[in-house]
Amino acid sequence: MPAAPTSSAAGHFVLIEDDGLLCDLLARAITARFAPRTLRTFGDGTAGLAHCLAAAPDLLITDLRLPGLDGREIIRRVRARHAGTRCVVLTSAVTPTLPAELLALGVGGFIDKASPSEHVERAIERVLAGGLYFSAQMNPAPAVAKAMVAEGPRPAVLTEREREVARLVAGGLISKEIAERLGLSARTVEKERGQIMEKIGVSDLSGFIRWCVRNGLG
Repeated sequence: MPAAPTSSAAGHFVLIEDDGLLCDLLARAITARFAPRTLRTFGDGTAGLAHCLAAAPDLLITDLRLPGLDGREIIRRVRARHAGTRCVVLTSAVTPTLPAELLALGVGGFIDKASPSEHVERAIERVLAGGLYFSAQMNPAPAVAKAMVAEGPRPAVLTEREREVARLVAGGLISKEIAERLGLSARTVEKERGQIMEKIGVSDLSGFIRWCVRNGLG
């Protein structure tokens, strides 16, 4: 039986994908699964960016190689204007350094186009819930991640439980899942995550993940 629409995810979604057939299939699947308030699709990067800048999407799903404008530049400009937009990337141009690059851009989800289609839905669900979803075989390359992260406090500044929470966040788990794993309430996990971010001096999830990778917790 198909999963029921996720009403809490309803919002303004934008999908930028130049493969017309794939774009149509994804749009249908996303509409059925998440029932967004609006879903706009574009096959050209320039047109997609113009729309995003004019009407901030709650979720942007984009390919990287697009006619008109590269997906990285779209993400960069959209998040510079609308920091709350959550981003998921679809691409067949996979490289070992790509996950770290996307994290630095603030991307929450990455799916290799060769992955099964249900991975797209999982990525969207996880990203909308405030987590991360990256293809399992494409973990960020540590050397690249280290080069992209500024110096900061070492893990010793964290308590043992804070280090465990940090590891689970870096592993892509959302607060509810971490709470179940550790026998805590989701509210406690949220509080601890905020305390960890304050201790290490980061203000967003991508910065948190990069710090974890740099310090061996990711």
